[in-house]
Amino acid sequence: MTKHFLDREGTKAWLALIRQVGMRTTGTISAGNNEYQGYTIVQLHASKRLITSPYGLLGNDENALTYALAYTFQQCPHLLQWFLKQIGIPGIHRSQLRNARIDLQRHSSQGPRAGITDIEIHLPSHFHVIVEAKVGLSVPSVHQSTKYLPRLRKTNEPKQKIVALVQSPGEHFVSVYTQQKPALAGLLTCFNWSRLIPICIRMMLSQKLDESAKNWVRAFYRFLDEEYTMKAFTTEVWILSINTKPLWKGGKSHWDIHKDYRVWWDYKETSVRPLYLAFRFDGTLEHVARINRIEHGRPITDVAPELALAKNPVHKRPATIWHFDELIKLPKPLPTGPGMFNHRTRCDFDLLLTCSTVKEIESTMTKRNKHAIEE
Repeated sequence: MTKHFLDREGTKAWLALIRQVGMRTTGTISAGNNEYQGYTIVQLHASKRLITSPYGLLGNDENALTYALAYTFQQCPHLLQWFLKQIGIPGIHRSQLRNARIDLQRHSSQGPRAGITDIEIHLPSHFHVIVEAKVGLSVPSVHQSTKYLPRLRKTNEPKQKIVALVQSPGEHFVSVYTQQKPALAGLLTCFNWSRLIPICIRMMLSQKLDESAKNWVRAFYRFLDEEYTMKAFTTEVWILSINTKPLWKGGKSHWDIHKDYRVWWDYKETSVRPLYLAFRFDGTLEHVARINRIEHGRPITDVAPELALAKNPVHKRPATIWHFDELIKLPKPLPTGPGMFNHRTRCDFDLLLTCSTVKEIESTMTKRNKHAIEE
């Protein structure tokens, strides 16, 4: 199933978004390190760190990051509501969140062995969420995850989650831990810090948020993206050539697998972090899809068991898997153009709307990158 992405007004809105948040051709986003509301201001440094938002004054450790996130949740209930939905607690209205409480660095009454939570979010009679945050490549240990179970049992809310909030791209530890400790099943979930960046951008441009909420979301976005350098992506769009031939007799093609399971996998280009994937086949590019998470070191047959029917041993090798949302149809299909073959093209999103062929997109992007380097 697909839905149309942009009409004429939608195209204008997207291009306005690009201008407003200042997308660079390198795929990073910045409003500028020393500009505020159009005025150049003096740079501020603390302990040799450039400060680009109020949150930067908190420092640059895990506590600073979780304090910043919790305060942004308080100032922008829309963001908190979105986060709850992402971790498996949908259906919470913003009016209900007025009765919720957020705790930072909370000690348990059961003693030091019960641990100190980074963030706790509790709405009595509705949900209880405990967040264990990590930066870098580390993830919470199974011991850290299980020591919070008594707290959840004590409140006994209908919806409960232990969230591993991590920067590391790997999420395999969740299934490993739940096998080791069955009590974590259904409770432990993983959420990547980088997923907060695209939603912050959308909320900065939303008509539903008041200016105060937008300002705090903007401050958190800059703190996360610039001071922590947690870039959400290495390119805006990754255009991929898709094979439509059946993988086994009477069976599905690669394109069928991509559509049905909403995944793309690869064994070589494992460090590409796009915002969107775009698919071309039969000489045409027609669909794009937004990336929602990336897994590393997992066989694709774990996600798409049907591929075992192809009897190709490569499918059992550890792969990088890009999971994407619903396929979105471009306003106008783009012909591939001559000589593209199996080229993979990385580009800015606006070129999907302004170029007439994929070949032209590749050529224009090459010129943009060259110009950016020369500048």
